[in-house]
Amino acid sequence: MPKCMVKIGPYRIIYYLLKVLKDVPNIRMVVGFKEEEVINYVRSIRKDVVFVRNSSYQSTTNAYSLYLGSHDLTEPFMNIDGDMLISKEQFQYFIDNIKEGEDLIGVTKSYTQDAVFVGLNENGQAERFSREKISDLEWTGVAYFANAKIRKEGKYIYQELENYLPVRALEIECFEIDTPEDMDYVTSRLDRIYGDD
Repeated sequence: MPKCMVKIGPYRIIYYLLKVLKDVPNIRMVVGFKEEEVINYVRSIRKDVVFVRNSSYQSTTNAYSLYLGSHDLTEPFMNIDGDMLISKEQFQYFIDNIKEGEDLIGVTKSYTQDAVFVGLNENGQAERFSREKISDLEWTGVAYFANAKIRKEGKYIYQELENYLPVRALEIECFEIDTPEDMDYVTSRLDRIYGDD
């Protein structure tokens, strides 16, 4: 099943993300694996989402999906990976820290089994990504793209961002779900993330 369709508590991951994004216009969602199932579910929640099809999802990465969803945009945009949870407050905190003309990436305290660690410089900018532990912070998959461009032939989004380092980083609280352990960790914190929402 697509990770965005995994149930965490009473709802699927994408439900929580769409709830956080309910006041955000112009949402594009790149779909591939079991796309009809994902499209039907998302449309039952929000009818104005634009779907972009990645028919090569089996042989491409998230950078290619982001390229498909953004290559025709002429103004800055945000990316949020579909396999993570973030609260409304933390999403708004990220939005409030966007500066015109500057890229911004979200980093968070590392807890996942498959982290991409982020090394920051003295100015709080990301200066390095690594699969080896170089800090207690990991890349979140949340980013604001003002200048950075994602190439069609790119590998992963963080590797594409390496071409633009250093990039301003903001520590936020969010939770990526890659493994059953990640899911257990997030499930135990669901009330804290979303409260009575």
